[in-house]
Amino acid sequence: MLNYNHLYYFHIAALEGSVASAASRLGVTQPTVSEQVRALERALGVALFERHPTGLRLTEAGRLAFEHTSVMFRAGEHLSEALGHGARAMPKTLRIGLSGSVARTTSTDFLMPLLALEECVPSIRAGDSVELLRDLRGSELDLVLCETEPPTPAQKGLEVVQLDTMTLIAVGSPELRLAPDWQDARMIHYRGTSAFRWDVENFLETRGLRPRVAAESDDALFLVEAAARGGYVVFVSRSIARDAVTNGRLVVLAELPPSHAGVYALYQDGASAELARRAVSVLVEHVRASR
Repeated sequence: MLNYNHLYYFHIAALEGSVASAASRLGVTQPTVSEQVRALERALGVALFERHPTGLRLTEAGRLAFEHTSVMFRAGEHLSEALGHGARAMPKTLRIGLSGSVARTTSTDFLMPLLALEECVPSIRAGDSVELLRDLRGSELDLVLCETEPPTPAQKGLEVVQLDTMTLIAVGSPELRLAPDWQDARMIHYRGTSAFRWDVENFLETRGLRPRVAAESDDALFLVEAAARGGYVVFVSRSIARDAVTNGRLVVLAELPPSHAGVYALYQDGASAELARRAVSVLVEHVRASR
């Protein structure tokens, strides 16, 4: 096992760039520093420094060792801060599951308020709604954001809050010219598993519109780029298309009625869900302020 003192003396010598400076910083003699570093080199079987009259230079092995000691001693500092006297309270991890549909159809700034939560480190992962709900019930997640409200039986033991409704708009490039029934339009549709596909289907049917489906995708950012650069008609949320419409890359062709899909927050209804409850309150206020 490597000696901690050997590693520390090497680390300080690498930081200072000379044995003399390292000895001064450590409050020991220069021979002590030299011997500690050489002991580490013997233990590792490699030279860590090139020794020059002007100071020390790390070898390739030394640079690799320094990368590891930097991580190691930073971790030690963080541990000391977290457990030491007068240290700040250790931040809690908020484990958030984001359904694939929400991840692909909401704007990035929707989640930004979570990064400002005090004493909280959000850990966000995307996944299938059913899988995320299972992990929430198994206490592997603290909060789930999904696009549809779960059936009533599946809500038992959970708090369900609708954060936002989703309004889809049809967009295309400013140069796009469409026939009244859109028969000449190339459309990129949502995949069959998307909650938004049926909203689009219903809109097209009631309006008597018959665009040709050229592709399918649930990725809203891809849809925006395909509409702006490829001449396709796509349906995305207004928040996703906002910047492209504002700067003239896209124009709004139609607006759909409010969707039954949106963004729903799910979390356990017990006292242990206080952090998730606080996060949901922040998101609710953010949505209200954005309207």
